[in-house]
Amino acid sequence: MSSRTFARLRNVCGDERGNVAILFALSILPVVGAIGVSVDYSRALRLKTQLQAVADGATMAGLNEYRNTGDLQKGQQRLLAFIDEGLEKDGMVRARELEEGESGRLGGRVVFVDAAVIDPSTSSVRPVLSTSIETPFMSIIGVNELDVSVFTGGAVAGSTTQGTKDLELSLMLDVSGSMAGQKVIDMKAAANDFLDIVMPSDLAANNRRVGVVPFSERVNVGSYASAATGLAPTAQIQTGTTTQNVFSTSSFSWLQKSSCGDRVQQATAYANYSQSQAEQYCVNNFSRRTNRGKTEYSTPAVNSVQVPVYATRKLRTCVTERQGSHAYTDEGARSGSYVGSYDPDSGVSGQYSSSGGCSLPVIKALTTDKQALKNHINTFGTYNGTAGHTATAWSWYMLAPEWRSFWGADVPDVASYSDTNTIKAAVLMTDGEYNSNWANPSASQQAVSLCTAMKEKGITVYTIGFDMSTNPANVARQTLISCASPGKYYFPYNGEELRQAFEQIGNSLVTIVTRSTDDRTVLIQE
Repeated sequence: MSSRTFARLRNVCGDERGNVAILFALSILPVVGAIGVSVDYSRALRLKTQLQAVADGATMAGLNEYRNTGDLQKGQQRLLAFIDEGLEKDGMVRARELEEGESGRLGGRVVFVDAAVIDPSTSSVRPVLSTSIETPFMSIIGVNELDVSVFTGGAVAGSTTQGTKDLELSLMLDVSGSMAGQKVIDMKAAANDFLDIVMPSDLAANNRRVGVVPFSERVNVGSYASAATGLAPTAQIQTGTTTQNVFSTSSFSWLQKSSCGDRVQQATAYANYSQSQAEQYCVNNFSRRTNRGKTEYSTPAVNSVQVPVYATRKLRTCVTERQGSHAYTDEGARSGSYVGSYDPDSGVSGQYSSSGGCSLPVIKALTTDKQALKNHINTFGTYNGTAGHTATAWSWYMLAPEWRSFWGADVPDVASYSDTNTIKAAVLMTDGEYNSNWANPSASQQAVSLCTAMKEKGITVYTIGFDMSTNPANVARQTLISCASPGKYYFPYNGEELRQAFEQIGNSLVTIVTRSTDDRTVLIQE
């Protein structure tokens, strides 16, 4: 290299006039990049906050619906509907398959929703919402988007408060034909153990009352039958007809006293009269005339007729479901809201018999007498038919304030629904599908409607399906799941499992009565 060229290069390298600008440009790049990354992350954080609010709200809404109605499907629908509404407000949309005939919605950020299925066994759900957000600043360094994901855990749980509450409990027990043999033996043992749990002998406060509702094709309400149905305890019922000779009202003959007496004796009503009594009857009751110096009487002819025969009959004490506008209410038994009589499809005569009563075990109203309840349960046999919907209604009536006066002075008043110091619960036990209904819809549908109304009044409903089909679509199984309060249904398959189911329910009730209030929905922190 020539000395001239080397000198020029040395001069260029030594020139410091543009260094400040270059150094500033190099130093500002990290600052700008950091600001850009911060903007991208702030947008992602804001989106996460929006999604978290939607997830929290949807979890609470869905579980509250499930808790209040006991209907899993309604709870599920409410949860997803809340998610859709919440996302739409923020310009987002849930990713889902389109239903038939439904058009897709364009625009909006797509959010994927997973695990949004309420678990009935734990009454809980943990929905996960996830999506992504574009990163215009971070894309400079090769990061084109950020994943955003949130979740919320929620469950129906008991709130704890110290103290002892009152318990009013109705216990529905199946004595239908399918319970014959070992099953009814197992049921009696499990029910007796259950009573020992909820009504311990050393209980200081005499504040736990239990009623029993055995059922088969009907429910035997015993001495309450007349008040429940509006029918008299006894009635004159036609039992047939008989042939009788009676006086004609249109055909008469003039007869002398002796012949008139003979005619009177031909009438059934006076067949036992002596001749003199019959002749005197003519003198006292018939018109007379004198004909050729002899007295004659206008004597009616005697005709043979069929006349009804009546006898005193007693009211049958087994009843059927209530029909009409009060079918699914707790309206008290009175004119316009009586329950169904023994045979709603027959006339008055069908509601009575010579002995009255009913072959089924009678119900027992709420009582603190545990031993009396046990003694009664131990007498149970088995019978035909399964009217679980009718028994469900009576399980409710026992706990309903509207029925206070119905049970009489010997049964203390039941508490009002608003009484926070009283826990009302019903345990409904059966081994099969309800099939003995007199009115539409089906017995199962009627039972679910009754259970829904009970739960809306604040009654906790436990159900036990003994030795039922394991098919999820089984009608009997679905009926008990729908009837139960969230997660409070059991499906034991043998005697030991039945005792365990009753034990779990009993312990749960004792826990509620002694330590907690009603169920509530809570979010789970993880």
